Amino acid sequence: MVNASATNVHERCHLCGDNRLRRMVHLPDMPIAHHLRHNVSEKEARYPLTTVCCEGCGLLQISDEIPADVLYGRADSYLTGFQKPRHLDDLILTVLARNDPGSAIDVGCNDGALLAKLADYGYDRLVGIEPNPWASKKAAADGHKVYSGFLNLDLATRIAAAEGKFDTAFLRHVVEHVTDLDGFFSALKTLISDDGLIVVELPHVEEGMLAGNPSILWEEHVNYFTEPQAIFLLARYGFKMLDRRTYAFGGGSLAFIAQRIPASAAEIEQPIPGPNLRLAEKFTEKLGLYCDSLRALVQEAKDAGFTISVYGAAPRSCTILNACELGAEIDLVIDDREAIQGRLMPGTVQPIRPFAEALDHMGHRMLCLLGVGAENEFKIRRRIGDAHEATSQFVSLFPPRDSMASINAARQAIHRVRSKRDP
Repeated sequence: MVNASATNVHERCHLCGDNRLRRMVHLPDMPIAHHLRHNVSEKEARYPLTTVCCEGCGLLQISDEIPADVLYGRADSYLTGFQKPRHLDDLILTVLARNDPGSAIDVGCNDGALLAKLADYGYDRLVGIEPNPWASKKAAADGHKVYSGFLNLDLATRIAAAEGKFDTAFLRHVVEHVTDLDGFFSALKTLISDDGLIVVELPHVEEGMLAGNPSILWEEHVNYFTEPQAIFLLARYGFKMLDRRTYAFGGGSLAFIAQRIPASAAEIEQPIPGPNLRLAEKFTEKLGLYCDSLRALVQEAKDAGFTISVYGAAPRSCTILNACELGAEIDLVIDDREAIQGRLMPGTVQPIRPFAEALDHMGHRMLCLLGVGAENEFKIRRRIGDAHEATSQFVSLFPPRDSMASINAARQAIHRVRSKRDP
């Protein structure tokens, strides 16, 4: 383990520039959630994760960002195409209700999954931008035109000169990663036509904040927009909101379709976002309860002879395990993605196993922490129930499921098992 201090501490709000930033959650010792290790001897850098809330616009944000070259520079970083979010068809059709398919740029295209789907819907001029070299190479290998790098004015000017301007820009799970929002949106406007559309999708964090669920935190996500802050963001940078959508997939997301307001038009009125401080305070208060409750459950389960497993080795699972200081307590890590099997999820010491191999390690009793999207939990429960005849208890880790209710139900079940064993 390496205690790393190479972070960038900001003193002004990413969104409105206000310097009244109130400190909220502080997690002093967190690994980078998608930096999987190859073996237990490989050193693991750890960084503090501190959130602050702006007293001006209410945006919750990370104050000690890890430099981008550290976060995204690894050649084997996280790919997203495996997720196959089922709401993409609805999102694209909502855009097509406004505009016929034409040209589009996908900012943060990762391995090109959205570009492929846009092509299926008839978009005939498609370009991606992706800073992660591994993901951009994967997208290019699949036949997509991809520019490697972070979106800034220099890259945008180069793309616009080579490709022209685009009718639509897709920004799926991108803006929450951006510290310099002024520079980002200035570059974006270089790429889209004067009346072009943007499609902004963001994590829906409010439910997780209300529940104190640490899974909403991720060192890559420097901004945590609730709906009022998202609407303020669009107006601040000269976009008129046309449609909004809410999706439950992957812990929940908010999506907005907005149209650029030409510079010659009257200045768009910027709504004042509602206060967010109380929500951020509630998140801070309840996060401690969540972590204490999950730690207590795991300890009781181990005392009762349960194997402790986590199903799903993605960043949200990693954040929960390390925020709750549970990495060393995990006996079994299961994930169906071949690309990461055999590796070690940050903070843990057990190799990631495929399901078939994991069956031999589940033990007579198992507590399974479900680190998968809530919409897929029933599949995992059924799969384990069909293949594993021993006693299994499950905990839903992510919103929109009520994780505290799930923890309490598992504790009651384990109490019953212990009472039968120890009359």
